[in-house]
Amino acid sequence: MNRAWLIALAAWAGTARADIWKQATDPDRQRASYEQALTEGDDYTGQAGAAQSSRDNARQLIERAADAYRRAAALEPNEGEPLFRLGMVLYTAYVACYDHPRLASALCDPHQPMDRARTEQVLAIWNEFEQRAPLDPRNSVVSEDVLSLLSTRAILETKLATRDHIEQAARLYEKILARGEVTYATEQTLGNLAETYMMLDRLDDAIAMYRRAVGQDISTAYGLAVALDRDERGAEALEVIYAQGSPAPYFKKLNDDEVFYVPDGEVYYYIALVDEAWDDVDESIENWKAYLRSGAHPEFQPRARQHLDALLAKKTQHLQHRHRWIDELPF
Repeated sequence: MNRAWLIALAAWAGTARADIWKQATDPDRQRASYEQALTEGDDYTGQAGAAQSSRDNARQLIERAADAYRRAAALEPNEGEPLFRLGMVLYTAYVACYDHPRLASALCDPHQPMDRARTEQVLAIWNEFEQRAPLDPRNSVVSEDVLSLLSTRAILETKLATRDHIEQAARLYEKILARGEVTYATEQTLGNLAETYMMLDRLDDAIAMYRRAVGQDISTAYGLAVALDRDERGAEALEVIYAQGSPAPYFKKLNDDEVFYVPDGEVYYYIALVDEAWDDVDESIENWKAYLRSGAHPEFQPRARQHLDALLAKKTQHLQHRHRWIDELPF
């Protein structure tokens, strides 16, 4: 089991338990049962994170913790806390590695396909948590450098990639921005919302949001270029790409897995457009073909085909000119 996950889980469990004893003297039996269930959940969570364990043992401890939190949630139907903890323990064990590979656990392998069922389960739990406790600070931005649970949920919704999930991701990003609380990664949040709008074929909204987002991040600027190109504003797209200078930082971000695209084939549109801008015709042709083969975002496939056809024609004209030039040599 990955040690980083164990440390993170143990630390979270310790933090989660800290406020339980504030209410330990409550004489109400139901409240006492509620607190006991929370404590049991935290204890099982702590055991799972305290030491190395087998996959089966880890699953057993996590599911015991989850059962305890569910029991607490049923005992106090107006309390959000057990749902937060339930979502967190399942997220950490089964889902987090898809966002943070270093948190790979015995139950979550970042090299395997995303566990959609578990991800949807976690999202449903956290949605109910927000309904129960909309003013809980964990449903907001909790510090200057940590984005809220809303952002984590938005990213997971995006990765599930159906239209309903993408629309929900847009609503979550809009909620973050509407609260006016984002002080860290503001450009990232704006950029993510812009990309989400583009996935929904809301190009005008995407372009407007990208223009708000563009700052120091080259991948955000390239997102604007792609949106402009898809809106058939190719000249403006080229201006944006040229303004960034060398594309090397962008390709480094790709290689370092600092950016992701949904679906995976979407990345080829970005690479092909950048290659085309810098007149790397052969590479651009191959990447446009890869995008078309991927089937990503069918609504933008015709635009990609226009690029590919134009480049193939350009290459054919160049070869014909070269052959004529060779034929005209006097030897």
